[in-house]
Amino acid sequence: MIVTVRTTTDARAKADALARGAVEARLVACAQISGPVTSVYHWQGAIETTEEWEVVFKTTEARYPALEMYVLSAHDYATPEILATRVTRVGEEYARWVERETAAARPIEPPAQDERPFFVYGTLRPGAYNHDRFLAGRIGTEADAVLHGAVLHDGPGYPYVVPAAEGRVVGTLLTPSPGDYGDLFGLLDRLELPVGYERVAMDVERVRDGARVSAWVFLAAPDAPLGQVIESGDWFKKER
Repeated sequence: MIVTVRTTTDARAKADALARGAVEARLVACAQISGPVTSVYHWQGAIETTEEWEVVFKTTEARYPALEMYVLSAHDYATPEILATRVTRVGEEYARWVERETAAARPIEPPAQDERPFFVYGTLRPGAYNHDRFLAGRIGTEADAVLHGAVLHDGPGYPYVVPAAEGRVVGTLLTPSPGDYGDLFGLLDRLELPVGYERVAMDVERVRDGARVSAWVFLAAPDAPLGQVIESGDWFKKER
């Protein structure tokens, strides 16, 4: 089943990043950008008027869950518009093209038996917008940590870590609550792998005691859309 999925954002550059990221991750076969359009809506007790850009994605129903995860992760709105519509009639060749292009998405590995904590360094860190959205109620412990031998790159709304001879990346070690590991493992893979990450076990330094802890880290995949280096190694301190 072919579906179209639409969202809006408040800048052309953001629309371009959303579109390119989804196409590069093979979540969609095509993304079309139009605008600007004027949106009038209720928000936090007031009527707002905003100039926005619309992105329309062409994908399959099977790929929709991963596309939704991608939009929620990459978008900087607290409540982004995500509207999906099933296509009742479609050209046969076009439908096959959409299915073929989205079928080439990077496969997601099944959960491992080794329940390592997760080292997060961007929008999943406590205090960042995706932490409460995806991790609330599922984390048992949090600890400040540093990944050595890596550099932090900006990206299309979220950062990427790349191994390097020198450098450090600041983040947080998250240990899932008892019984939540399997669900959280699968959730993070579905969230991160389609948008240019690969999951790797690495040693991370826990700040409070200097202990070396083996953790899952989502590194930039070879085709990740890397931006400029964030010299501080801290997503919360990047220049805006």
